[in-house]
Amino acid sequence: METDQQTGPGRKRGRRERTGGAKLDPGSPVAFVDSSAIVALVDRDDRTHAAAVEAYRSLVGSGYRLFTTNHVVVEVYDLLYAGIGPEVARRWLHEHRLAIYTTDEDDEEKARAMVTGGSADRPMTLTDAISIVVMERLGVADAFAVDPHFLAALA
Repeated sequence: METDQQTGPGRKRGRRERTGGAKLDPGSPVAFVDSSAIVALVDRDDRTHAAAVEAYRSLVGSGYRLFTTNHVVVEVYDLLYAGIGPEVARRWLHEHRLAIYTTDEDDEEKARAMVTGGSADRPMTLTDAISIVVMERLGVADAFAVDPHFLAALA
């Protein structure tokens, strides 16, 4: 897990300015939740499970409002389905209570440009790019993730 600009296990404060798009209520801190954190929370055999649980408790205890995107929901379902099994994936899909931001065409176009115009040395998944675009649109700098590639992309 990345340690640069770390604010706690499984949490990272991005250095990006809060720009563009609709703003979230400034009264409560907000954090984007990446698929890596969700899978780590669900899969007790995941090597980052304990750190993810600790980070989740810290975020909730600090009053963070957590959200993700519709693309992350699809990615989590597919990862759980392939990695743990269809029953766990279906149960998570039925029981999760995360707020979901549904991306629009503009978000997806900006993410495509980010992926296709990005460096071959630092490839990025389309889902990660969409997540970053949404964070920028909403002015969210905090992310709950255990994926070092996603965390590095925020730096």
